[in-house]
Amino acid sequence: MDLKETMILVDGEDKTKDIRLIQHDAKNNKMLIGYFKGNRVYPYSCSRVQKLENPKVIDLNGCAPFAGGMPVFEPQAILDFGERIRIIGYHGTAETVLPSAFCLIENSAGNNDAERILKYLKDISQYTSEKQEENAFLKREMDKLTFVHPESVLGRYLNRQPIRERTPEMDGIIFPFRFNLSQKKALENALTHSVSVIEGPPGTGKTQTILNIIANLIAVQGKSVGVVSNNNEAVKNVIEKLSKGGYGFLTAMLGKSDNQDEFFADMPVARVEGWDCEEKKETLIEQLASMNVKLNHLLQADRKRARLKQELLAWQLEQEHFEIYYDRQAVEEIGKLPLLKASPDQIISFLAETTLAKERQQSDKVLYKLKLLIKYGIWNQKVLRQHEISVLLGLQKAFYKKQISSLEKEITEHNHQLEGACFEELLNDHQQLSEKFFRQCLNESHRDIELPNFSKKNFKICFQEFIKTYPVILSTTHALRLSIPQNYLLDYVIIDEASQVDLITGVLALSCCQNVIIVGDTKQLPQITNEKIKTKLKTEAADPVYDYFDHSILSSVISLYGNQLPREILREHYRCHPRIIEFCNQKYYDGELIPFTEPSLSDCPLMLYKTAEGSHMRQVTQGNKKGTYNQRELDVIIQEVLDAPEFAMEQGNIGIVTPYRKQADEAGRLISGGVQSDTVHKYQGREKDTMIMSTVLSGTRGEYSLDFVDDPQMINVAVSRAIRQFVLVTDHDLFYKKGKDIGDLIRYIQYSTFDENVIESQIVSVFDLLYRNYSSKLLRLKAKMKSSAPYKSEEALRVLLEDILSKEEFHRFAYAQQVLLRNLLNDTGLLTPEELRYVNNRASLDFVVFYKQDKACVLVIEVDGFAFHENKPEQLARDELKDNVLRKYGIRVLRLPTNGSGEDEKIRNALRDCMVR
Repeated sequence: MDLKETMILVDGEDKTKDIRLIQHDAKNNKMLIGYFKGNRVYPYSCSRVQKLENPKVIDLNGCAPFAGGMPVFEPQAILDFGERIRIIGYHGTAETVLPSAFCLIENSAGNNDAERILKYLKDISQYTSEKQEENAFLKREMDKLTFVHPESVLGRYLNRQPIRERTPEMDGIIFPFRFNLSQKKALENALTHSVSVIEGPPGTGKTQTILNIIANLIAVQGKSVGVVSNNNEAVKNVIEKLSKGGYGFLTAMLGKSDNQDEFFADMPVARVEGWDCEEKKETLIEQLASMNVKLNHLLQADRKRARLKQELLAWQLEQEHFEIYYDRQAVEEIGKLPLLKASPDQIISFLAETTLAKERQQSDKVLYKLKLLIKYGIWNQKVLRQHEISVLLGLQKAFYKKQISSLEKEITEHNHQLEGACFEELLNDHQQLSEKFFRQCLNESHRDIELPNFSKKNFKICFQEFIKTYPVILSTTHALRLSIPQNYLLDYVIIDEASQVDLITGVLALSCCQNVIIVGDTKQLPQITNEKIKTKLKTEAADPVYDYFDHSILSSVISLYGNQLPREILREHYRCHPRIIEFCNQKYYDGELIPFTEPSLSDCPLMLYKTAEGSHMRQVTQGNKKGTYNQRELDVIIQEVLDAPEFAMEQGNIGIVTPYRKQADEAGRLISGGVQSDTVHKYQGREKDTMIMSTVLSGTRGEYSLDFVDDPQMINVAVSRAIRQFVLVTDHDLFYKKGKDIGDLIRYIQYSTFDENVIESQIVSVFDLLYRNYSSKLLRLKAKMKSSAPYKSEEALRVLLEDILSKEEFHRFAYAQQVLLRNLLNDTGLLTPEELRYVNNRASLDFVVFYKQDKACVLVIEVDGFAFHENKPEQLARDELKDNVLRKYGIRVLRLPTNGSGEDEKIRNALRDCMVR
């Protein structure tokens, strides 16, 4: 029988290929059929046999055929016989399906925009690696991408279609790997949206979040999941964590040929004996839902407690700085001041109100004195006037003690609340209940699965059975399409370390799934692209959002969907010492991270070694070992850092990280004992108890490579690898003077470690936290002023300044309002008697801009109201005194008259000048 011309159905089943003859017995009204197996001829009633002929050839017209929900791989022909459809396969095999089980899916990449984007990425794919073999592989995979399923994430991504939303039942979500509030929200986003992003800063439990997502998808929802990254190590980490819990049998590590060979040579087998339990799943879900209500409240309290501890640590550090400053001042003890017993809020209110009264020249008014008596219990106001500086400094000292005591009390209250509610026990019970539910689901899905009989050759042919057995497929991003049948869509793909996944490999992954969860961190290192490729290209990006050289798949999706993108940052941090991660937190994450690690009194989490003056950097330009290195920094590491007593017997937990491969190799050659040295790029995703960073650059030649080394993403990764201690070994002044990120890191370490041999400035730090409270109190007071009152100009400048400092260029700065000039001066030895009287008479500064990392003053901004300044000679004299004092202590001042213009540009230029001085 010609399969392309005839179809014979016997009892509704296609038997064409088995039949050697068929004829009609008119006398008996029977159909006589002879089969290839045997010589007999069987009579059938005519109603049991159908002979279909002259089929219609189905033209694909660029569409992809699907039969029974599975894609048809490169068919020779598809024939419509009316009641049945026959598919002649790639190797000549035939499959017959009902018309209802067959469909043609239109190509989502058929429009001009999508075609142009794919053509651009295919053009690049042939140049992305220096290894011809890798280029050939990537180009081959991209060339195969001729069809894009409209239900795939890629189809929606290329065509700028909105993210799909759904409303699954959320009561049944489980957390067999524990969880926190951020991770719970990330899971909810993943279950309710076709595209979601999880931003995972260092040490925030990315892998744990991924494991909980996998558990919910495969157990609760019965979905298939692909887990991919740009390297095998990241996905192997997922396998290891699942295997540790006894769930390794769910995973298939596929991708490239070698991985497939290894997997099929030793396929994991389900071991679910004893995973059934007496409780019904409905009962377990009810118990979990009840526990969720309690846990949500307690997790909020736990987060609040951690935030309070973080705040306490900051106040304690600032108090130490203030105590050093206080001890240098000639402060008279004021023993009977009622305010010394007041609350922190009352002290701040007093400081703010007295400052405002002084500004408005109301200090001698009867109503004001009466207010001091009634509100603050101050009878002897003469003491305030005669000993004003001592009173103010004494109150600031009291404020710190009371603020810290108040925080400690609040932390204790949260401790009691959590202990009383048995928070840890409840969290453990929730995990165990989730695990019980998870295992019961796996028992149901896998208990009857026999020893798998899949092979590298047949697993795609029987993929529906394969994916039920191994619902979690792991691969590198670019090789995922090798792990599934062509045009098949997994339910979900999770892209890990997505900031390092380029658009080409990212697009390959997006073509394989209906939903995607993109996990990464835009503040960590991106993928490395070769800019030289641009000169070879015949095409260009259709839109900036699809620019291969500007975007990873993570940043591209964020740019494409903007505020419509469900995007959760994992805020709870569990890796680094609080002092270490706080640098990254304030510098790169806008203070959003909440450390859950505990400091120890014996800890020395931050250390700074500066090499002696001189140009120690060397560049090797000849031979096989070219590169940049710094022998002096290696000598410091070997002779001073590693030789310190605290490093004894711990070298297996020590890492050396550096921007340069040559420096890492030299460190590896010279240092033994288990100390691991590598580049920052290679250390991403790893951690060590102690990390030593060598910056390499020095001298004037080092300035030419500053942009490479002083990179925010590189510094963020380097610092956040350290668990207990971070050591910076660097040039004596190159980065402090010229660097931005490493300069701020040096400032932060100096501020946090009180190294008097390094801190030599005559300028004291702005007391950031105190003045934050102080400024907010002043603003509330000024908000109550009449609309006709002055000071609107200061509020206008405050709004402008906040906008300027929110920009990336100036993000390293913060500001405080109404700072006492006296608090900026480490000592008063440079002042004349007149200047000293002026400073001690509560002279204040309108705005002080300072470095976030060490609170050192950068710029003072004074708002000069025309009427208040130009028409008052005595005020002009005070302004001149103030400017002289600031000039003596090297503090730059910018005066902005209210009848002037161009304030925005003046402030920006002043800050730029300060940055290059």
